[in-house]
Formats: sequence, structure tokens, C-alpha cells
Amino acid sequence: MYPVMLDLTDKKIVIVGGGRIAARKVNGLKETGASITVIAPEILETINGETITCIKEPFHHDLSHFDMIFIATDDAEVNARVMKQIKPHQLVNDCTNKKNSNFFNMASFRTDDARIMISTDGKSPETSKKLKERLKLFFNS
Repeated sequence: MYPVMLDLTDKKIVIVGGGRIAARKVNGLKETGASITVIAPEILETINGETITCIKEPFHHDLSHFDMIFIATDDAEVNARVMKQIKPHQLVNDCTNKKNSNFFNMASFRTDDARIMISTDGKSPETSKKLKERLKLFFNS
């Protein structure tokens, strides 16, 4: 893996799933300038915003025009149907199966002067989160 920051301005991003993980992804993507689509039969009310399109229906969509795809469901059949559509040029993050992903997110936060990124190479997102919280306390003290 190679750590990188991406300019997502005007990129098309889809999140398949409408629960807690999808909400976390939307939160992190809201300020990027990307066009975000969330597809799920049920979508948390906290998933909203000007650049977010919510499609409240079961997944049966063509994903070929999206640049980045997040799979955030606990439905193995839906996840498999999404994976069958992935094209070589698309970035995909399967939040339930790292092996299906060609990228993953790092825990990050901003200070006045920097953006701090933390990664466990996808092995332990929980450890990344804990380290992030500790470092935030350190930088804010």
C-alpha cells in the first residue's frame, strides 16, 4: 500500500449501505467536493447534505459511472453483486472484506497547522481510532 491524499473534487462516489459505517464514510467525504450517492433500503437520518443523494431502495444499480465505491452493508449477497460490477479503474473499499478492497481509509484529524493520518494497514481500524483520539488530546493540550 502507498499512502496518498486524493483530490475528490467533482468525483462521483457511491456508498452501498445506509447504516453506521455508511454515515461515518459520508461524514468524512462531505467536505471533499465530491458528489456522493448513498443506496440502501434504509438510510440513517444523519446521512444528509447538499452534495448527498439518498436512494432508499434495494441495490440493483449500475455502478459503472462512479469513481469510488464503498461497500458498507452486512448483506453478503448485495456485497457480492456490487463486487461483480467493479471495473479496473474504480477505487473500491469493501468495509466488510479487506481482500476485496484496492484502498482503505486512514484515521485522520486536523490541527491548526497539519493533518495527522494514522494507519494500521487495514489490520485494526479500532487501534487507529484509539491512537487518533490519544493524539488529538496531545495536540489540543
